[in-house]
Amino acid sequence: MSYELVIWLEVHIKLNSENKLFCQCHNEQEFESLEINTNICPVCTWQPGALPVLSQEALDKAVQLWIALGCEVDRWSYFDRKSYFYPDLPMWYQITQQWRPTNINGEVNFFVDKEFKEQKTVRIRDAHIETDTGKSLHEDGKVVLDYNRSWTPLVEIVTHPDFRSTEEVVAFLKQLQRIAKFNKISDAELEKGQMRVDVNVSLKEEGSDEFGTRTETKNMNSFSGIIKAIEFEEKRQTEILRAWGEIEQQTRAWDATSWVSHVMRSKEDAMDYRYFPEPDLPVCELQDEYIDQMKDIVVEDPFLRIKKYKEEFAFNKEYINTLINDVDMNNTFEVLIKDGYEAKEVAKRMAGPIQRWLNDNVSAYKDIVFSEAYFREFLDRISSWELANQQAKVVIAEMLQSGKSAQEIIEEKGFKPISWEEIQTWISEIFEQQPELLEQMKSGDMKPKWFVIWQVMKKSWGAANPQMIGESLWKILA
Repeated sequence: MSYELVIWLEVHIKLNSENKLFCQCHNEQEFESLEINTNICPVCTWQPGALPVLSQEALDKAVQLWIALGCEVDRWSYFDRKSYFYPDLPMWYQITQQWRPTNINGEVNFFVDKEFKEQKTVRIRDAHIETDTGKSLHEDGKVVLDYNRSWTPLVEIVTHPDFRSTEEVVAFLKQLQRIAKFNKISDAELEKGQMRVDVNVSLKEEGSDEFGTRTETKNMNSFSGIIKAIEFEEKRQTEILRAWGEIEQQTRAWDATSWVSHVMRSKEDAMDYRYFPEPDLPVCELQDEYIDQMKDIVVEDPFLRIKKYKEEFAFNKEYINTLINDVDMNNTFEVLIKDGYEAKEVAKRMAGPIQRWLNDNVSAYKDIVFSEAYFREFLDRISSWELANQQAKVVIAEMLQSGKSAQEIIEEKGFKPISWEEIQTWISEIFEQQPELLEQMKSGDMKPKWFVIWQVMKKSWGAANPQMIGESLWKILA
């Protein structure tokens, strides 16, 4: 019997709002260097008499994420209590949205392969707001409860069972990261706990429409771990089914040391959590004007930008990866091409010298020392043919290193643009020395063209612009 893998995900993205979801405590993004229990108050530790108040900024970012996911935004919704016991859950329940989430029925488009050829769409069942728990720290045989993370704002994105491979899962999650980062909703870094993934896996008989019993592996925080957990569960379930056994619905925990998962608890359904409407929070009603404001903030889908780079600009994967992996670089690129700069020339400089400098300095585009105005000036020098390619490489390398303008570096290096007159003089000299080249080209045989260009480049010590040489050739031949 052959089986087909079926996967669906529950992805928790931590919003980067200034405050926690229902209190005024700072919403810290990285907890490693933070002293335990410093960002807490009576509300997020659920002291008697404390009441939650919804953060406007967290709501704004959640709605922006939903719009970016193409979801239907519900005009009114409410919060629910989800009752379960964890030592680091101070109120013994979580505030979430079970019965009336603020958004449903979205979809995410993405490319599965690294060549950006295979496209896929995954449906979003819903994406709802909820609070995070605290954290249990195990030290020297003791357990310390840290509530710094308690009540930080999350959006949980629940997909339909549309995945059929680990490659699709990873590509989808990377697209989610792009959407969150491009819209400045979250950094969505797995390793920092800003995005966590619960993976639901089942098998179905090949050709059948009936899904098998699923298991859920909780709180995955690395792409490699997600891949290994899916592969482990696929193998485990396959062995059980081929031995005529039955799969039990389970929640499982992943052991990243031994690369296996183990049972946390058996079958769970909504009734086990005793959901009921949160009595301390009013119904959330969103006005049309408010939703329109949020739509104006959301940027273009990164998937559409990738399609444009691939189909309209014919960029290779190196250019595309460079542009989509740094939000600030991508936004600068979009502004420049909107203002009329040639897309391939801008991408060439970004994917070449700029990206190499970022790699060498372990930095991001926002940390580059020269301004956008200086970059524009540099591009203007190239488009006006004042800088040859070799000179341009020297200039931009110096700009990245020193932060100086192109003009300053050109003056320091003594770079002078080669004039049309000089190029035409050199071409005439070549034709005088080898008149057969001119006759050959006038008869329609353009093979000598590149030889002539190369000879002019030699005469100019690499300072002439090949495009100017080509233009000069056409004028002579006309």
